Amino acid sequence: MTVMEELVVWLLAAFGCSSLLVMVAERWTSRMNSMTELPQEHYRLLVHNSEQVLERAVRKLLFRSYWSGKPIRITLIEEGSTDDTPRMLAILAREPYGCGFGAADGQPELATGAIVIDLREKREGA
Repeated sequence: MTVMEELVVWLLAAFGCSSLLVMVAERWTSRMNSMTELPQEHYRLLVHNSEQVLERAVRKLLFRSYWSGKPIRITLIEEGSTDDTPRMLAILAREPYGCGFGAADGQPELATGAIVIDLREKREGA
């Protein structure tokens, strides 16, 4: 073997060993990260005829989550809207950012420590 061939063999061996070490380090750090997962902030949005403010509120929460680095979960609780709010909820539920639907009665669920945001339209006479 010439000197050049030996150099190529040693370079390939060094590359293989370093690749193996990087793979092992990534596995180890991903296991450590999964053990120390950040707790999610949970938001419950109460909506009733809220088509004018719903998208803006969800976008603000997602923007805040993105810049703070804290994961969030959003539950949308719909109370029988007559405008396009149910259609908007269906569209938001398809997006991959963790929106879920809650029950319409909602009151027992509200006592679980979630942050409640009331987006319901003010009803006349109330």
